[in-house]
Amino acid sequence: MFETKLDDLGSQADSRVAPRPAPPVASSDTPMIVIARHGRPALNRHIWINATQYLDWWAQYDAGGLAADQVVPNGLIQALQACKTIVSSSLRRALETAAMAAPGRELIVDPQFVEAPLPPPALPDFILFRPRFWGVISRITWFFGNHRGQESREEAEIRAKKAAEWLIEEAQKSGSVGLLAHGWFNRMMRPHLLANGWVCVYDGRDSHWSHRVYRPKPH
Repeated sequence: MFETKLDDLGSQADSRVAPRPAPPVASSDTPMIVIARHGRPALNRHIWINATQYLDWWAQYDAGGLAADQVVPNGLIQALQACKTIVSSSLRRALETAAMAAPGRELIVDPQFVEAPLPPPALPDFILFRPRFWGVISRITWFFGNHRGQESREEAEIRAKKAAEWLIEEAQKSGSVGLLAHGWFNRMMRPHLLANGWVCVYDGRDSHWSHRVYRPKPH
């Protein structure tokens, strides 16, 4: 974990703000956790590749940043403005998302929030799919034990529990925390937040730039 300034990353992507209505972020004395998914990555998803090539594609995806000319939703900007602490996964696409959605803010960068791995099943090289479909079958087979030496589902579950507990502790300490991370791992933290008495009070679903807001369940 380390801290950085977002100014150095802000020039890597278009930070225009969408002129559309945003979901309100109600002021409250209760702690708040905002969990967002990163923006749309630049890597081409419309190619046909085999399992071996998908391993390389995913490595490039993890190393790469965002596509140009994206617009940050007002709702995400406002939600993060209401947060006292801003946190990001250590992957570039999350860091660039933070730079666009919370420019100039101090940032805690923590690798515990990186995406769960997507190793494909070892299918013959003549079988070709597009990366999006490889992602689906890789997630399914990973869920049932195919991790090919990478982080297993069980290990990722332990990490998700610890990550959710860290967010709760930080929110209780500072009053509010915003996280820029990844679609699947964000969902993996959700049951642990719910189990610890937090409820989702705003659900922006799972598309790029989406976010959810959690608060402690009223007694």
